Amino acid sequence: MREAGKPNLTHFFKPGAVAVVGASVTEGTVGKAIMVNLVREFKGVIYPVNPKYEEIFGLRTYKSCRELPEAPDLAVIAVPAKAVPQVIEECGGRGTKAAIVISAGFKEVGPEGEKLEKALVEAARKYGVRVIGPNCLGVYDAHSRLNTIFNPPDRQKTPPPGNVAFLSQSGALGAAILDWLAEYNIGMSKFVSYGNAADVKEWELIEYLVEDPETKVIMMYIEGVEDGRSLLKAVRKATLAGKPVIVLKAGKSERGIRAVSSHTGSLAGSYKVYEAGLTQNGALVVNELDEFILATKALSWLPPPQGDRVAIVTNGGGAGVLTTDAVELLGLQLAELSEETKNYLRSKLPPAASLNNPVDILGDAPPERYEVAMEAVMRDENVDLIIVIGIMQSPAFKPVEVLANMKRLLSEYRKPMIFVAPGGEYTVSNLKKIESEAKIPTFKSPEEAAKAYYFFTSWYKNYKTLKTLSESNPG
Repeated sequence: MREAGKPNLTHFFKPGAVAVVGASVTEGTVGKAIMVNLVREFKGVIYPVNPKYEEIFGLRTYKSCRELPEAPDLAVIAVPAKAVPQVIEECGGRGTKAAIVISAGFKEVGPEGEKLEKALVEAARKYGVRVIGPNCLGVYDAHSRLNTIFNPPDRQKTPPPGNVAFLSQSGALGAAILDWLAEYNIGMSKFVSYGNAADVKEWELIEYLVEDPETKVIMMYIEGVEDGRSLLKAVRKATLAGKPVIVLKAGKSERGIRAVSSHTGSLAGSYKVYEAGLTQNGALVVNELDEFILATKALSWLPPPQGDRVAIVTNGGGAGVLTTDAVELLGLQLAELSEETKNYLRSKLPPAASLNNPVDILGDAPPERYEVAMEAVMRDENVDLIIVIGIMQSPAFKPVEVLANMKRLLSEYRKPMIFVAPGGEYTVSNLKKIESEAKIPTFKSPEEAAKAYYFFTSWYKNYKTLKTLSESNPG
């Protein structure tokens, strides 16, 4: 642990000047992709470094970091592994204090690579350079528009600015999840692919994000960890600060554990030990990629719940029954609507409508009927969470009007609300619009919606428990 004199990790996310060592114009190279991404959006100074060129993308190119007119805050290094320690020496000697090493070929390939990684770390420590990587995809800060990812922009989408940070040990999987986050329009604060974590560890990144005002939720894909105690301490710190840490851990099976070692050179250890330790310290551990996304949507967009009592409003009876099953099977409670709410609904809804929970407003329900039912359950003190179901194939369903009503109600009552609509192309396009414009999580099935609320309420229960224990035992 290097607490004393530790350089600020802010240089990795908010640099004024960036050097790209290994910059290139050659199609298909990592050096070109990094330059393309930086030139497109980064507003700071960019220094390409490559002895083969005089100019790259109209920018003067330098033969080495020693020739740079100033010490850049950040160096992005994409050269063969054997050259990396020397590059770190040059950058450190020039005064640079942060480096992202994209290059692979270190401890993940065996003993010779491990020696190179040790040399890299020694060079970095000599000059006080903090290093993310090696063997990583890069760093993306949606707010500063720093993008050092080496995938070209026509293949790699990046999410808009938001409050979700994502730490990934795997670069390739991180890239795929970034695409998903962009597709779902989940706003991001920062993305870090940390690879072998030779210097900057995942727990240090969590501790940085705890203090980061741009981050509300932290996603983590991990394979193995060197310092489990520090990781759990950082997760606990994030939880007590009210920032959910959602963890997807690989290496559950015997063969999966062996695969982890060959991927990033990490020791995976027992999955059950990881799961227990992370959960006890407040992390939300998910098992599948889909769960990773749906838990993130709920925790990023929704206001805190007061409990786990769910009310359902639907224009389809069958969908309401399936949602009831899904809610109760996950241990959530189906809310008992108050007599006041039922009487109000009786006065406003058609005689054939169901006044109990789920509230079935019938297949011919126009937006006005949705508004009545949604507002009634929002007002009910017995209701903590709302699931609205829209069978959009009904000619009476008007997505734009229902969306406007949901936005108003969510703003006015501040109770968590999610939307479910099974269907194809027409339905999916409108679900995306609801998420984009209202930041209301949407799902294609009752099971997804119930699982999202399960993760959402589980984290808040863990948070409150941990908070109470911490306050009663401050030592």
